[in-house]
Amino acid sequence: MIEIFLSASVPLPERDRVFFDTADVLAIREAIKALVEVVLPIGRITCGGHPAITPLLALFAREANLDRDRLAIYQSKLFAGRLPPELADFVNVQMVPAVGNDRTASLTAMRRAMIDSRSFSAAVIVGGMEGIYEENDLFVERHPNAAVLPLSTTGAAAKIVYDRGGYDPILARDRTYSSLFRRKLLPSV
Repeated sequence: MIEIFLSASVPLPERDRVFFDTADVLAIREAIKALVEVVLPIGRITCGGHPAITPLLALFAREANLDRDRLAIYQSKLFAGRLPPELADFVNVQMVPAVGNDRTASLTAMRRAMIDSRSFSAAVIVGGMEGIYEENDLFVERHPNAAVLPLSTTGAAAKIVYDRGGYDPILARDRTYSSLFRRKLLPSV
């Protein structure tokens, strides 16, 4: 079974405009859909429960009639009472204790628990805001031999991570996400 870490969010206009102004919301949606369709039949996706991404994961897993227990969703207890209702669609929801009322520390604790939870073969970075940077840094530190795929075509933080260097140029132009994921994530036969 392949283990994929998904670092993704849809940028919000009231946050740092550098993310919102470059985000391609349709590309983010299509990348999430392709990842679900390619990975879930043979693997697992682990990610944080972002309010815009969780509903997409639930929808695409349901539409493709794929096993939702192969989606591991991590959430901080800091957000209890404000969680997306679609979280109930998932079997594997991990609630990480909050660090007091500290949003930043609670998110870091959740990200560490999530990234340390498995031996990942790859991280896929889609869209996103400032939290993507911390997740990318933690992932690379904890899984130095795993592939990292920042999808520059989705814009936002993924584009910034890609632009910072050293990634396959295909990630800056290929929008055929299903075939890209098959080539980059699935074991060669």
